[in-house]
Amino acid sequence: MKEKGKREKPKILITGGLSFIFSYVTEYFVKKGWEVTVIDNCSVGSNPHIYDGSFTLHKVDFCTKKGYEIAVREDPDYFIHAAARTDVDYSILHPLETLKNNALSTFNAFEAARAMDNLHKFMYVATDEVYGDHNKRKDEQEALDPRNPYSSSKAIGSLMRKSYENTYPQLANKIVELRSCNCFGHRQDVTKIIPQLIRSAITGQVVPIHNEGRGYREFIYVENIPTIVELLLQEGTGVYNVSGYGITVRNLVKKVQKVLGVPINTTPATRVGMDEYYKMDDTRLRLLGWRPRFAFEKGLRLTYEKTEKALGAKKRSSKTKK
Repeated sequence: MKEKGKREKPKILITGGLSFIFSYVTEYFVKKGWEVTVIDNCSVGSNPHIYDGSFTLHKVDFCTKKGYEIAVREDPDYFIHAAARTDVDYSILHPLETLKNNALSTFNAFEAARAMDNLHKFMYVATDEVYGDHNKRKDEQEALDPRNPYSSSKAIGSLMRKSYENTYPQLANKIVELRSCNCFGHRQDVTKIIPQLIRSAITGQVVPIHNEGRGYREFIYVENIPTIVELLLQEGTGVYNVSGYGITVRNLVKKVQKVLGVPINTTPATRVGMDEYYKMDDTRLRLLGWRPRFAFEKGLRLTYEKTEKALGAKKRSSKTKK
């Protein structure tokens, strides 16, 4: 056993630390002067271009024994498991692969946390989709009701959290679970609804709108997430919901058009396995004092500006007809 000791600066390990959401978390802790280590397989949804040598990167699949061994050897103060296959449509077409990937990587994460000597807090990153389709605000005490292969694979991790807390004394009060609504922002996968709407505003591409746009979702700008993560690593225990700006997809199209002043081209589409409502109560998080720094509209504008710059495109001059 390694002797516990204070480090000159906090050390954090993030699996999936090059993913859309957690690449922002990686950059946030680097800027704060923490010692940051990332384990990422640099595949679908990864952003390896952000690697600049300011943090340690292990290009490894966390489903493997090697990934587990690296995590234990790194022995961080704070450990975040965010690596996962998160595409619902992909999970419907490839349920076994999704289940094996997400369940095994999460098992490795809990086992690694159990073997770490200096661990102060372990964060498991779940999803709002573990609650299933619901037209009322769900708090953290609600029963899990996943309704597609992806959400089922993440709900397994939620059950692991509870079982590991109860079974292994060294992890008692050291695990926190994050269940966030839909994040959006620059670097997000282009298959998601807001990136598609933003790109339509820039390039005129047509956006498929599933099931007449009836689906109700909550959205939070991605740069709000790092402060939530930091707060929960320091003060959190148990499960925390992160809710956001609630709107139907139909009205989201109108909202983006209004905020950006640009028409959006859409076409009707159908999607199987689609939950109609996701609504969450994040009172527990707000009782810790957290408030969003970026409002929904500001996040849209920032996403538009960064995406436009990345695409090297100019805003179309046409305006929404009144």
